[in-house]
Amino acid sequence: LENREVFFNFGVDEHGLKIYRKAIEANKKPQKYCDEYALKFDALKQGLNLSYTNFIRTTDEHHIKAAQEFWLRCLKAGDIYKKNYRIKYCVGCELEKTDSELENNKCPLHPNQDLEVYEEENYFFRFSKYQKPLLDFYRSNPDFVLPLAKYNEIKSFVERGLEDFSISRLKSKMPWGIDVPNDQDHVMFVWFDALINYISAIGWPEDAKKFSEYWPGFQIAGKDNLRQQTAIWQAMLMSAGLPNSKQVFIHGFMTKDGKKISKSLGNVINPLELVEKYGVDAVRYYLLAKVHPWEDSDFTIQRFEEIYN
Repeated sequence: LENREVFFNFGVDEHGLKIYRKAIEANKKPQKYCDEYALKFDALKQGLNLSYTNFIRTTDEHHIKAAQEFWLRCLKAGDIYKKNYRIKYCVGCELEKTDSELENNKCPLHPNQDLEVYEEENYFFRFSKYQKPLLDFYRSNPDFVLPLAKYNEIKSFVERGLEDFSISRLKSKMPWGIDVPNDQDHVMFVWFDALINYISAIGWPEDAKKFSEYWPGFQIAGKDNLRQQTAIWQAMLMSAGLPNSKQVFIHGFMTKDGKKISKSLGNVINPLELVEKYGVDAVRYYLLAKVHPWEDSDFTIQRFEEIYN
């Protein structure tokens, strides 16, 4: 509408324990498993009449090289170190969990999955170093996170203090990841490499001209990604000496019967099946007109049909 060129990046992150285990269960190599699923995601483009500039996969060779260069920059800044640690880990979230985040010793987002306990030597990112820089950044950019409630939430989280977090896994235990460039016994933790897609997709580090044209960029993320997108990723960018994101919009969940729609809960609604029955315009209209931009929106077939009719 404003006649401004936009680079719309869409795609999949493909590393990590969850993908690795699913591939093993399917008796497939992880790369083949990812190749098949990438086609399914790309099918949404046709089925929902979508358009985007780029479909990124974190197994792309350019992304792998970008992630390794990013790692080396953080290492040079003194923000990566190795230590032994013990954590509780949610495979569904692909994140460490503290006791204060749990409900009945379960992740509230994946209550049907048991937490796993890991004790090993990993590389860590010096997140604690960036408490003050992040708070200064938030205060200087009060519109950085939308809506305001999420801005206040992440600001309060950072004010309480930050803990360094693991950014690698031992290759002997979990080989499906990007090799750590300074240690071939480790692969990068999935979240560390996946976040870098925002800049690898627009040519970083080789294509400085293209990168400068589109970065800092605008990000859209679910509310369960608030910390990763608006604190962890921003600290990583600071460490690598790169500009922070321009703005992050945090949206709510699509729910069914009041619960988050997810594969792990088994309550997924297939949008392509809706398109086949009602047409693509009806589905797109419902999503644009009836799904709240930042609060949870409950979906039922009955409500959809009422609006459709």
